[in-house]
Amino acid sequence: MTKRFTRRQFVTIAGASTTGAVVFAACNIPEEEFVVQSPSSLPEDLVRSADTWYATTLASEGGDSVLVRVNEGRAKKVAGNPDFPINRGKQNVRAEYILQSMYHPDRIATPMARRTRGAPLRPISWDAAEAQLKAWVAESGDRTTIVTNPMRGHAAWVVGNFARNAGGKHMAFDPLDQTNLYAAIKRVFGQDRLPEFDIENAHTILSIGADWLGTWVSPTRFSVKYGEFRQGEGRTRGTLFHAESRMSITAAAADRWLPVRPGTEGELALGIAHEIIEKKLVPQARIAAFEAGVPKAVLDARTLANVARTTGVSADRIHEVAEALAKHGPSLVFGGGSAGAHTNGTNNLSAIYALNILLGSVGVKGGVWFNPPSPFAGVPAASSGAPFIEWERELARWRAGSVGTVIIRDANLVYGLPRSTDPAGALANVEHVVAFATVLDETTELADLILPENTALEDWGTDIPEPGPGYPAVALQQPVVGPAYTRDGTAKLSDARGFADTLLKVSGGAAGGATMRDVVNSAAGGLYGKGSGSVKAPSASLFMQGLLARGGWWDVSARQSTSAPALRAVVKDAAADFSQTEPAVEGETLHLLPFASQSLGDGRHAAEPWAQATPDPLTSAVWTTWAEVSRETAKKLDVRQGDRIMVRSQLGEIEALVYIHPAAAPDTISIPVGQGHTRMGRYAQGRGSNVLAILVDKKDAETGALAWAATRVKVWKAGGARKIPMFEGGAEEARAVEPGFPILTVRDGESAEDAKHRFEAGHKVLH
Repeated sequence: MTKRFTRRQFVTIAGASTTGAVVFAACNIPEEEFVVQSPSSLPEDLVRSADTWYATTLASEGGDSVLVRVNEGRAKKVAGNPDFPINRGKQNVRAEYILQSMYHPDRIATPMARRTRGAPLRPISWDAAEAQLKAWVAESGDRTTIVTNPMRGHAAWVVGNFARNAGGKHMAFDPLDQTNLYAAIKRVFGQDRLPEFDIENAHTILSIGADWLGTWVSPTRFSVKYGEFRQGEGRTRGTLFHAESRMSITAAAADRWLPVRPGTEGELALGIAHEIIEKKLVPQARIAAFEAGVPKAVLDARTLANVARTTGVSADRIHEVAEALAKHGPSLVFGGGSAGAHTNGTNNLSAIYALNILLGSVGVKGGVWFNPPSPFAGVPAASSGAPFIEWERELARWRAGSVGTVIIRDANLVYGLPRSTDPAGALANVEHVVAFATVLDETTELADLILPENTALEDWGTDIPEPGPGYPAVALQQPVVGPAYTRDGTAKLSDARGFADTLLKVSGGAAGGATMRDVVNSAAGGLYGKGSGSVKAPSASLFMQGLLARGGWWDVSARQSTSAPALRAVVKDAAADFSQTEPAVEGETLHLLPFASQSLGDGRHAAEPWAQATPDPLTSAVWTTWAEVSRETAKKLDVRQGDRIMVRSQLGEIEALVYIHPAAAPDTISIPVGQGHTRMGRYAQGRGSNVLAILVDKKDAETGALAWAATRVKVWKAGGARKIPMFEGGAEEARAVEPGFPILTVRDGESAEDAKHRFEAGHKVLH
């Protein structure tokens, strides 16, 4: 029988369940309703119809902790862990998909290998597969490359150890490269980790480019903070300004959306700084600290008129934002996403984050707080993909035959890299390609050896949330279910094993331990030795039980000290450079804005039908690829909603369905990432188009990161139409209900609240 406990009751019961020896500290986290303590041992052959809840982490983008409801040995439901300081009982929609990943009908059933390159795959045993992997790595030595998704925690530590022991390298792949974000944080604040943004205690926030309520970095955590920012107890409602070229979820939630021209986000930040300094809205000491990092000539040129002309944001709006940030603090400024995805992306983000120095927002309530290093020596606490320029160099090594073995895990290079890099052709020149996966994708199918991998519900591990809460925090991952079986119960759905566990076994324990369970137990012992934090116990074994029940460990008392750094030339004069379109191709020239799908992410969730069927929050579209264009652009193209259009860059073309968006800028076209798979199971294959494939290989001038928002395209009507599958009828213009009686109309750059006040001021409202 499922019960509900408050945290206070839970602490009492949990302590009693371990003979009263384990103490759980509340750690100043708001008290919420706690569902049920997670048992520390797995149920075996559970036949009673009773719910059991387990705390674990799914190694998601932000490092959230979740509770998984298990009934009769099957995972049934995922909910946020109310006790964990990162997500406080909330969960991202993408967390739900793990259930379908676990029981997916297209899961790879068994290890498979090819006798020769190009030969058909045939099933082999795990013993044979591990022996083959071990032999190939030994043969290749320093000619070994391991490619994974961006990883944190002890799994990343094991992968790094394995690569170093072999003499090879580990590279992480992120299709929507965030190298520039980490580079800007390092340049402005001198920090290797992303800082804590004290959103809930800020009064005025300016965010630029980062859709932080949608898909950016840690949306679950940010959404919880946003709720406090808007209507937290004992505070006035905060004000949010958001600048972005596309109307995103965050833009829709803002008090003021500033539709800035692509690539000019840094100009906007400097224009705001210029206005604050010129009007002397902050103390001279802060002005001097800011000017130490920005050349005088650069700042002097960013007058209101110049910046308004460059960015497309009016001078009045820029002045309004500058005054609000300076006068109505505490104020917080942060950015990312498309703002950093240009050839001047690092410079843009550096200018944005440097505003916090000018506003005195570093190390204060409602501002920026630094995060401590990893609580485990040598264990990664930050996760960023390698910059695009490094991928170009690595793929050149593959093409030259300089790499003997490539091991790939959760990194779909063939799908996610621009066509100019030809990753499939590069892999063809690698002697041995090994892939760990749950479902075959475009890259996995090219492998010589394919190994079925556990889902996050079947593995041991740790995760270090990114960004952290300003103090040490660790999420614990534990297996919550046994292997999944086919519908008739006669065979395992997948004879999968853990990726890190396989590396540990192949290395003979040299990568960090015999199993990941041993690695996690050892890590827990290290936390136990600290003698502080959210769990206290008289023995290491009881401490481990406490960690499993709580979902992790954190130590509020070890908050990182934070003070404003001295700026040293962090911003320079750098304009964005965009790709060219083909003059011979007829059509409208538009700026392409790819954006991460709220449901599919960067495409990794496309195999799950729940992800395909989750409506986009703004358009409500599902199961397809659409292109958001303005009414003005639609008229030029002579298209209506649902018409087929072709979108062509220098590297190729894709097809999309027109979605006429009233908030789209006339010179842009926005297309979600995630569809267009040629392989990835029955629910993803042959559906929609892959916008990543036509991105031009422009790079940031300083870091070499992919400038994924720097592509210009030609767009034309393709002929034919198809109704876009969506839950709503589309974005229609407001029309008069009765002749002469106007309905509220929101103008470009205007919030709904502004429109309401304007309407009430100009019309007599009947009550």
